[in-house]
Amino acid sequence: MARIDVPPTKSNLRRIKNDLAFAHEGFDLLDQKREILVIEIMKKASGIRAMEKKVGAALENLYATFRAVAMDMGTDVAVQKSLSEKEAYGLSIDSYRFIGINIPVVKIEARDILNSSSMFGTTAQYDRCKEQCADILLLLAEYSSLMKTVVLLSRELKKVQRKVNALEKIFIPQNEEAGKYISDRLEEIEREEIFMKKLIRQRKE
Repeated sequence: MARIDVPPTKSNLRRIKNDLAFAHEGFDLLDQKREILVIEIMKKASGIRAMEKKVGAALENLYATFRAVAMDMGTDVAVQKSLSEKEAYGLSIDSYRFIGINIPVVKIEARDILNSSSMFGTTAQYDRCKEQCADILLLLAEYSSLMKTVVLLSRELKKVQRKVNALEKIFIPQNEEAGKYISDRLEEIEREEIFMKKLIRQRKE
């Protein structure tokens, strides 16, 4: 490891000690942040797995309902009826702060029906299918929020990890080595000065 090339002076030694104290404090804070991020990512990952199971089950129920609709009404009629639906949905994205990161929260809300197909030619299964589709949209909004959160937290974790590695493997070792070098060199200079003073005193005597 290359040593920091600095003159062996007391001021440089004091500066390096201050830099090291600041670096150790920053390392501790970054290490704590890293632990918090890892814990939060694990929680969100667990939530994603649970949400994937919920979405999967909801899709299976929807497909079963749609098959029943297709048998009752016919696939072509069901598709035509669904295309005539004009139910609007409001999409909003809020956010909250988590250890300096803006975390988005996606929300979908059903608005008033603008233009709906008539009840003629539809069945109860068709209405149930529409309700299930709306429910899945809400689940997908929550799922997308979790996925985006994990992506953002993972990016931040990668940044923090790079900073921790830089402090732990480069900055702190180099400055510790430079501080030891300066401290040893100052002690050596001090011994040389004492020796020279004794030598001068002996010559005067």
